Amino acid sequence: MSLRLRLALFIAAAIALALLVQGFLGYARFERLQMGSLERELDAYLGRVAAQADSRPGPHFEPAEEGGRYPYLLGRPLRRLLNPAPPGTVAYARLVREGQVVRVWGNFPGEIPLDDAPQARLEQNWLYKSLYLESGVYVQGALEASQVQRSLAGYRQTVLFTALWVSALGALAAWLLSGPALRPLQHLLQATRRIAESGDLSLRVPQEGSGELRHLSQTFNQMMERLSAFRQREAEFTRHAAHELRTPLTAIRLQLDAQKQGLLSAEETLAAVREEVERMAHLSESLLTLAREGQGQKVGLDLARLAREAAERWGATYQGPESLHLTGDPILLEQALENLLSNARKHAPGSPVGVELEDRPGYVLLRVWDQGPGMPPEALARAAEPFYRAPGVRASGHGLGLSVVARVAQAHEGQLSLQPNHPQGLRAELCLRRNAPA
Repeated sequence: MSLRLRLALFIAAAIALALLVQGFLGYARFERLQMGSLERELDAYLGRVAAQADSRPGPHFEPAEEGGRYPYLLGRPLRRLLNPAPPGTVAYARLVREGQVVRVWGNFPGEIPLDDAPQARLEQNWLYKSLYLESGVYVQGALEASQVQRSLAGYRQTVLFTALWVSALGALAAWLLSGPALRPLQHLLQATRRIAESGDLSLRVPQEGSGELRHLSQTFNQMMERLSAFRQREAEFTRHAAHELRTPLTAIRLQLDAQKQGLLSAEETLAAVREEVERMAHLSESLLTLAREGQGQKVGLDLARLAREAAERWGATYQGPESLHLTGDPILLEQALENLLSNARKHAPGSPVGVELEDRPGYVLLRVWDQGPGMPPEALARAAEPFYRAPGVRASGHGLGLSVVARVAQAHEGQLSLQPNHPQGLRAELCLRRNAPA
């Protein structure tokens, strides 16, 4: 059963329940009013009969008093609907002395028992009660209640008829109106089915509707974007690893072959193999950083201390505050600093290298500069691409250092910018969002 059908049936059931409850309460009130009005008319009739009974002793039969009508409390159109019969009721009475009927007014119904109870009671189509005149003598009156009962039956039928048809109309309206409202959910279901069948993570759902359904569509699209980016990083990692690890593995095999042929000593071969293994380890670490989603463990840290210690390790100068706290991944930030300083020393050997840290409103600026040859303008735009190497660069490396730094900046909601340094060299600026300490 679809959600749309379940919603329509639920609304129909809720409408029916509400109408039945309202109808029951209205019926109880209507019955109380009708029977109360009928009983008052019976009391008035008994009063008139009691006055006649005092003045006419002995057995006597009187014609029935007809035409007495209990009041209707509803308007004329609805009254005709509930009770189409013509107005008018019939009332009868009898005088009872010592358990014997001594006088009868009209054709008193025989199904009513002799009963001196003063409370009104209903017997088939008659409402009857008794009125004491003196000890052992009472007048028993009966008033026809068939029209009241027909009115009550008509009221019940109207309630059931109304509940049935209004519930059906409510279900139909819910079915028609829920279609556009649930369309975003249907699109979401269709998209998930297509993704499950085809594996295409580029599919998106239109952001329709409002409120929770629109938020659900946005959340689904965000989830698909993250899954698509994760798959892309996974594919890039596999492709880059297969391509870049081939070179050091080939070098190791050649070194071993040379040692086997006696061209290299064991010490030389071991040193060469160790160098290639370290190269592969550094390459694997860089590739794993690029493949990370960027949701690493972020804690409160002192970026000034990290920058100062990294500058000391690489023989660079440090300029900035003694302490600067923010929330971030200390391992990634330390790796970004190591890559920037390593690039500066590698491409600008012997030149001054500096690390600067600035605390600005809303963000932190981490800068590493050198006074080496720098980069041509066309290379600055592509320097952060994986495995990109500027033309004419002969320094060793994999072309992943700045790519890793850019990825670290992205993980901290920041960015990496490369600019020429003055008078010469390169200036790498890492802009990080400023957060309160964790």
